[in-house]
Amino acid sequence: MPIDESAQKHLEGNLRRFIIFRLFYSARFYYPVLTVLFLDYGLTLEQFGILNLAWALTIVCAEVPSGALADIVGRKRLIVLASVLMVVEMLLLVLVPMGASSLLFSVFLANRICSGLSEAAASGADEALAYDSLKALGREADWAQLLETTTRVVAIGFFTTMILGAFAYDSALVNGALRYLSSEWQFSEELIIRLPIILTLLTSLIVLATSLSFYDIDKAVLAQAKREAHEAGESLSAVRESFTQILKAGRWIFRHQFVFFVILAALALDSVARQFVVLASEYYRSIDIPISWFGFIGAGMALIGILNARLARLMVSHLSPFKNFLCLSGLLVVSLSGVMLAIPLYGVVFAVGAFAVLGMVQFQASYYINGAVDSKLRATVLSFKGLALNLGLGVASLLYTGLVGALKRGNTAATLPEEQLQDFAFVEALKAFPVYYLVLFAGIVLIAIVFYPRREMFFHKPPRPVDA
Repeated sequence: MPIDESAQKHLEGNLRRFIIFRLFYSARFYYPVLTVLFLDYGLTLEQFGILNLAWALTIVCAEVPSGALADIVGRKRLIVLASVLMVVEMLLLVLVPMGASSLLFSVFLANRICSGLSEAAASGADEALAYDSLKALGREADWAQLLETTTRVVAIGFFTTMILGAFAYDSALVNGALRYLSSEWQFSEELIIRLPIILTLLTSLIVLATSLSFYDIDKAVLAQAKREAHEAGESLSAVRESFTQILKAGRWIFRHQFVFFVILAALALDSVARQFVVLASEYYRSIDIPISWFGFIGAGMALIGILNARLARLMVSHLSPFKNFLCLSGLLVVSLSGVMLAIPLYGVVFAVGAFAVLGMVQFQASYYINGAVDSKLRATVLSFKGLALNLGLGVASLLYTGLVGALKRGNTAATLPEEQLQDFAFVEALKAFPVYYLVLFAGIVLIAIVFYPRREMFFHKPPRPVDA
């Protein structure tokens, strides 16, 4: 259906807004100091683990239903909802009083729930709106180019955010810069702790303004699509149909052993690697790395992630799925074994492996699943993968929280100050990471041996690509 010049300008604007939305939605200045910031507010390591569990479970519960909701109320409304929730989650942390208390934990719990709901609401809705805009313009072929541009802009923004966020958390650097401007200017320690949150609150306002300015695709087009669906005999409501699709995809996964294995392997690798990555800032502090370096380390990890994409593509092109699983498992175990030594300064080298595994797991899981699944079930099966990964993180967070609590209770007789006891428990808990992963690894191999009679699918070497 032809569109007028005004609608065309609005649709073109949606493409720019999509890039801006992605850029500022991911611009979280507190990422390089995430664990440290939560602890400095007054939380304990156990509470931090519980909050991670709540965040993961919120996404697990909301991710797939949010897709159905986007089809019912419209994608722009889901994007606006995600933006409002982002503003709320930042406001909660800006306003909450610091210091250990039941109020502090309750507010952080509300923050994590809002964050999880926001992630679920935004997941896919922004892409769907951008793709629909391209389709309305007759430019579906430009989708890959738009994604590439968006990825590049977001990567630059993430690189910058990591550095600025770490600098903003260093009181010596911030107050030193202020004294350079005026000898009377100085921020309090409490304000310094809140500064990355305040900066993220500002970006959340930009996200909200961007989401509100999105142009809704012509409702007449949507109405026509609904009429055509009805004429084709699709009498189920959108919600009922979406849950029917979920059940169908779930049955498909269990019947297709290879995809089920890929999801299990990704769950094991991702849950352990991501649990460490979430705690990375506390690890850096425990090995005596200055806070001002955290941003550069995070930015460096982001750059390594770009290289990992090339390596992951070569691995899926030349190695069998099971060999890739062994390679990633070996890299993760070596990395975690080095991390548990907590070597001052140089221990940061071992952290690289966990970050690398995290990126390559996402790439390889998507590669294998997309290559095996029917297009009619693709999005729903991929959402099951997302659910599995977040559920794995939730279980890992729960176990980590229990371990830290047990370590603290077991060393109360040492009469250590709370801060030293927390540091001790953190370093000791790192020793459990490689052990926990080896248990998961053994379980997955056992499942493959016992329950999968067609094991050749795991050892099949893909054909050599023509561009390799």
